[in-house]
Amino acid sequence: MINDLDGIDWASLGRAGGAAGDVSGWLRGMVSPDPDVREKAFAGFCSAALHHGSVYPSTVASLPFLFAMAHDPATPDRAGVVTLLLNIGREAADAEETCAVIVGEDGEESSIYPDTARLIRERVADFVACTRDADPRVRAASIEGLGLFLDDAEHAVALRENRLVEQSGAAERELVVRTTADLALRLPEAAMPARAWLDALAESTATDPDTRLAALVHRARCAPDAIDDQTVPTAFSLAYSELLLNINRSRVVCRFPRQAG
Repeated sequence: MINDLDGIDWASLGRAGGAAGDVSGWLRGMVSPDPDVREKAFAGFCSAALHHGSVYPSTVASLPFLFAMAHDPATPDRAGVVTLLLNIGREAADAEETCAVIVGEDGEESSIYPDTARLIRERVADFVACTRDADPRVRAASIEGLGLFLDDAEHAVALRENRLVEQSGAAERELVVRTTADLALRLPEAAMPARAWLDALAESTATDPDTRLAALVHRARCAPDAIDDQTVPTAFSLAYSELLLNINRSRVVCRFPRQAG
């Protein structure tokens, strides 16, 4: 799809500081085999089309190409592309309520933030697919998208349970737990099952202390009224247990040579 970039009149679209004639070049650079070129391309795109979190017409026009890159196995840094999509969606979602309509310098009204958030939500299946990706970096980058963009509470709860079972890394498990809290805060119909699941996870002795601590913290985050006199002691206990586990994992047994005589 990257070959279709020339079919868009980028120079007629806006970006930070003016016309977006250079945005297509940044998009091409993102799939370069040269790491330095890719790094400059991501930085250039963010400076031009996501400057300080602002969304522009060129940003919206880039979305189909970014989604195509995210799903193309030939893309060298798919995790970086998924993260970029996540950042665009997050900025649009955060701004859509306060900036439902913005007025440009020419006096023309625009609903670009809610429109962009809607477009990202319509592609939430892409984030769901990426959570099953073989690359752990792609999975980690996409998990947060479920909490931000998935509007089907029942589907979200089922996905959350499956992802925790499948994700073996502590960092990914923490992301699943945090995403569950995001869902509880954003979707009222997901709040009760999400809180119950976090409670059960925090109390599960079959779960590692780090994940249990994350569940306890995020349970308090999405239901601060449920914090009681056992919350803090339990958090300290789990943190101490995880500290001991880490010490045991990193302990080195030193063997000293036996002295003669």
